[in-house]
Amino acid sequence: MKALLPLLSLVFLLACGSDKPTPRPVPPDVLSKDSMAFFLSQVHVVDAAMRHRDVRKENLQVYAKRGFIEYFDTAQVSRKKFVQSLAFWGADFEEMSEIYDLAMERLSTQTARLKMDGLKKDADPEEN
Repeated sequence: MKALLPLLSLVFLLACGSDKPTPRPVPPDVLSKDSMAFFLSQVHVVDAAMRHRDVRKENLQVYAKRGFIEYFDTAQVSRKKFVQSLAFWGADFEEMSEIYDLAMERLSTQTARLKMDGLKKDADPEEN
């Protein structure tokens, strides 16, 4: 009976442990979640520009694709690092969902800012 008490105490302590899994270690060649969300949002902007009907109509896709490739050079992140990071974060659905939520939040903020700038320009005819 006395041996049962320490065993039950151990079971109780283990049962009180956290259900939250330990986070995966992020390799040094992988972008952080915040950086990944930023670059992902920017890639979506460039992708939208490439798919815009005026770009397709004027046969400007070649220039848009070049801009997509050059974006990684100006952002000082290699396409390889972006793709590796995408593969790493994409392996965990919950983490990738969190990153996409951050990216969509950033895009929503940018869209709201652009709309406000447009409204300000429309309201102030002297700027036009």
